[in-house]
Amino acid sequence: MTAIILYASLLLLAASVLVNRMGERRVRAARDEIVSAEKDIRTMEQRVQEARKTLETTRGTLGGLEESLAEAKRQAEVLERQLDAAQRAPMEFFHVFDRLEARPGTIWEVTVRRAPDALYTSGAMAASWRDGRAYLVVAANQKEALDRVAQRFPRVNGYEIGPVLTCRLFLSKDATERKRA
Repeated sequence: MTAIILYASLLLLAASVLVNRMGERRVRAARDEIVSAEKDIRTMEQRVQEARKTLETTRGTLGGLEESLAEAKRQAEVLERQLDAAQRAPMEFFHVFDRLEARPGTIWEVTVRRAPDALYTSGAMAASWRDGRAYLVVAANQKEALDRVAQRFPRVNGYEIGPVLTCRLFLSKDATERKRA
């Protein structure tokens, strides 16, 4: 009987060693799974932080774009109002002097009017000269421009020649504003 008890105790010892090793393997596998899960959690947390940063920068950019869009809409409205005003304004005609002859020099704007007491051949002609006409003349200086216009439109025939100015069509915007002031 002692032999059987000894044999049974050896079997129990072998079984406990086997169960212990199997348990250790399971514990190691569980630890490895926990470590890999912790790594995954850390990478997910980093991704979440990066996504939050991206979200914050995107919100900031979106706010800036909304402000830019609102400003662009305001500017578009202003430009549309200016366009409507320009379209409603009376058309301004410029008559080109010597358009067949290319000349070097400055482009001058000269206003020519008919004297109030001048005789008109028709009502249409009187209406066309009511406010005067703006002529564009290319000349080296103001005096030359005035002389050329005076030759074409003499006072004897009832024409009045206005001041000779640098043509406002070809001035920069700043120069135009300075001339008005």
